[in-house]
Amino acid sequence: MTRIDFYKLAELRLDARDRFAVRLAAKAFREGHRTVLLVEDGDAAERLDALLWDEPHVFLPHARVGSADAPRVPVTLGTAEEIRACEETGSVVHDLLVNLALALPERFAAFDRVAEVLCEDEAVLAAGREHYRFYRERGYPLHYHDLGAGPDA
Repeated sequence: MTRIDFYKLAELRLDARDRFAVRLAAKAFREGHRTVLLVEDGDAAERLDALLWDEPHVFLPHARVGSADAPRVPVTLGTAEEIRACEETGSVVHDLLVNLALALPERFAAFDRVAEVLCEDEAVLAAGREHYRFYRERGYPLHYHDLGAGPDA
């Protein structure tokens, strides 16, 4: 059964989610896993693509979902529509899905793990609450990581 991890960042800025997603992808890459980064739209994909090129500690081979390079790289990124189109051909085979979109990811159960990355933005928190309820009601194993909690939290 798919494991669901919620990562709650203490920051308000949405770009903190992108930076954290890149760190998750880098960790998964080092451990030999393949990652899909699900983004809201094309602009978000471009921003994340730029961050993936700038990861200081590791080169992250990556491509947009649906590109010719996508089947050969360990990290792909795209919108729900792009991923849906490629899943129909069977070309999206990865271990980890990192959700940076507000919508619940389609076909999330096809992944071993799903990471829902939250920040203090109200729209992101509201979507995260809905996602948590959805997964919990269906019995998925849920893990919550509060990355902003201090030592007394």
